[in-house]
Amino acid sequence: MSASGTWEVVATYGATYEAELGAGRLRTVGIPSRIDQRGGVGLFGPAHQGRSVRGVALLVPKDRLEDARLALDIE
Repeated sequence: MSASGTWEVVATYGATYEAELGAGRLRTVGIPSRIDQRGGVGLFGPAHQGRSVRGVALLVPKDRLEDARLALDIE
């Protein structure tokens, strides 16, 4: 993690499973990540993996943001 402990949003997804796929990709290249469901638990509760009205954010340490964008093929 960065020295300051700051996490930045690298991508926002419409569903938790999409963010988990991104997190898995980052994990394979050694980049830590966190998923923020933005307080939403889905229409049918916390186990629901469908679409989220608020979106689901994938965060990485600030000092790994560019590496994460490259790994996820985000411009």
